[in-house]
Amino acid sequence: MKFIHISDIHLVSQDGPLNGSVPSDRLQKCLDDIIQWHSDAEFCVISGDLSEFAEIEAYQSLKKRLLEFPIQCFLMIGNHDDRDLFQSVFPDNPCDENNFAQSSFETKVGTFLFLDTKKHGKNVHDGELCEKRLNWLKRQLINAGSKPTYLFMHHPPFEIGIPYLDKIRLFGSDQFLSTLSHGENIRHIFYGHVHRLTFVKWHGYTFSSLSSLNHQSPLVAESVEGEFCDEPPAYGVGLIDGEQLTLHFNNFLDRMPLHQT
Repeated sequence: MKFIHISDIHLVSQDGPLNGSVPSDRLQKCLDDIIQWHSDAEFCVISGDLSEFAEIEAYQSLKKRLLEFPIQCFLMIGNHDDRDLFQSVFPDNPCDENNFAQSSFETKVGTFLFLDTKKHGKNVHDGELCEKRLNWLKRQLINAGSKPTYLFMHHPPFEIGIPYLDKIRLFGSDQFLSTLSHGENIRHIFYGHVHRLTFVKWHGYTFSSLSSLNHQSPLVAESVEGEFCDEPPAYGVGLIDGEQLTLHFNNFLDRMPLHQT
């Protein structure tokens, strides 16, 4: 089975520019590439920071583009998003009984869980999983039983060695780790937020993250002027075949052939 992972698209109103590029243009090129080469994917996940400033026009722009996208798409929210505003534009995107933007999806290869790590408050960038959200996750993991289980979240629950990102990670990691213990067969956990390709093994669980579609976080802050850098964007292509999970990180933008001389 094939699935697609996208993260941190950071749309702005009127399809305007942000940090040196145009997020809506990057998103459209990404969706076009997926349609051309990976239309056989079973579903797509966009794991948060759908907008930069939580503007209704940004969510409406995303909705319009996804109406023309033939693959089922699950939307998650991140620290730049507004839960209520997002849900007003996407009322059919699934949520839990407490109206958090998290849900479970059953496939022939296992259970996929999409978490809502958005912390309450405006201009708050670290993440949280409150007791209600953790209880929901506990129930989903118990219900999944021995089925292969894959989690998606926006904030990572650990430090990655980049100080300004480590300050805005998911806090309450002990409670999250304790909740994970109710899963019998967690295969992998996907996250966003950090605007980098990473692989992490944390307390025995494996995690991976994606580049943003719009702008990246430098590994070493002093290596560039300003907060962000223009490393290539990527989306993820996941392949599950029995006991094997393969993740491809596809640098789709301006892909050009090499001509031998």
